Amino acid sequence: MLRKGSSAVLLWSVALAAGLRAQQPAPRITAADAQFDQASVDRGQQTFVTQCGFCHGANARGGSSGPDLTRSELVQSDEGGRQFSEFLRAGRPDKGMPGFEQLARGDMVDVATFLHAAIYLNANRRLYTVLNIVTGDAKAGETFFSGAGKCGTCHQVTGDLKGIGAKYDAVALQQKFLMPRGGRGEGPPRPAHLDKNAVRVSVTLPSRQIVKGVLVRLTDFDVTVFDPDTSQTRSFVRNGDVPKVDVVDPLQAHLDLWPKWTDADIHNMTAYLAGLK
Repeated sequence: MLRKGSSAVLLWSVALAAGLRAQQPAPRITAADAQFDQASVDRGQQTFVTQCGFCHGANARGGSSGPDLTRSELVQSDEGGRQFSEFLRAGRPDKGMPGFEQLARGDMVDVATFLHAAIYLNANRRLYTVLNIVTGDAKAGETFFSGAGKCGTCHQVTGDLKGIGAKYDAVALQQKFLMPRGGRGEGPPRPAHLDKNAVRVSVTLPSRQIVKGVLVRLTDFDVTVFDPDTSQTRSFVRNGDVPKVDVVDPLQAHLDLWPKWTDADIHNMTAYLAGLK
């Protein structure tokens, strides 16, 4: 049986998916490796969007009727656009895809280069360049902050959030309110119990002694507590509800918001926080 602390892993995944979803609109593929000609990538993306985007999506990850071309065996085994160009000229009439004989050879090579760059960046995600994600309504974000989001209960724009828009870029801001315990780019990973917002716990022993500290581990069989003042860790065997364990998560309000976020809320909050200079 998973306890509250364990289920947080699943909720982090939900939040991450929401954050990434909010960053999706029409990204520009950037050739982060010298093997790709950026000019060719840009031309190929423009041609792809106008000629193929309706079926395969603007980022080639699949659209209204066409599959994800970044997973295509033909594209992945293509050499310099040669096999891909031959395929484009012939098309797949049986699958509803016409031939593109009108496209010049250079245009086909550019499209192939764009697809190869997209595949490379999918496999090397840290090289992907996230463009401007401040596309929301800052005023609506302010309304959400003070209203439905209840952010003002714990945060003040003239206090802990003063100047936060100048301290972090928009991507970092978005990750911070979606994943306040740390997202990508927060430095090397560290144990959860050493986080400044770590889950707190009180363990009431049968002797009525109360042991307080940071939660390290909680299962049906044991509980482990870390004391930040002494840097000592203590573990207790559990038998049912003995000893009694009370858990307090200082970020519970963020957890409560995870299933409620909409794309619009995320965009609007990002725009609002980014404007707090």
